Amino acid sequence: MKGSKIPHFDIGREPVHFSYRLHGSIPMPVLKAARGRRDAQLEQTRLEAKQMATGLAGQYLQRRHFGINAQHELELDDYLHTKSNGPYHLSQSELATIVLESLRVLHDKKAVFVYVVCVMSNHVHAVLGTQEGMETVDVGVLMKSHKGFTARMCNRVLGSTGAPFWDEGYFDRTVRRGKFMRVMWYVLNNPVKAGLVENWEDWPHTWLNPEYELLLKG
Repeated sequence: MKGSKIPHFDIGREPVHFSYRLHGSIPMPVLKAARGRRDAQLEQTRLEAKQMATGLAGQYLQRRHFGINAQHELELDDYLHTKSNGPYHLSQSELATIVLESLRVLHDKKAVFVYVVCVMSNHVHAVLGTQEGMETVDVGVLMKSHKGFTARMCNRVLGSTGAPFWDEGYFDRTVRRGKFMRVMWYVLNNPVKAGLVENWEDWPHTWLNPEYELLLKG
């Protein structure tokens, strides 16, 4: 069905919230059912937009698509926290560190600006942006490089070279104006939401850009 695949956009002036998960962390029947509910909502939105004036329809579609895809992501995120049966490879400190360090290296090399990263046992959240002087970051190239490198390194540790490590694809949502702090707190509090720690600062697999430490710790 057209529209079932979430479009991805290059990182521009606004930060982007990314999430991606381990291969097999959400069973295919569960994933298909969630996608079916999302696609039904998207189709209903398109039908509603056809009844509107052209200008209003465009705005309505954009707003509803953003909300529907965001809700779909939250539904899957909740499943990862409460119902997933694994794998939980990223609970191993060595593997979580590989993921964190990969993004930090990309930040240090000025390939992307990293605001925050939180590595959970079966998925990752990150807020990324453009470095000063850059207009855009090619999301496809960035994620292919990061996920490919970390998959190879983690599989080497696991002794399962060549096996799927990450699930195909990722979610990416532009952080809308006025929502930056809300998204940053959402990422930081993922371990708290999952009941793993009482304070986000106690989670060992989070990296917060030092430029934002005073803002978020103060």
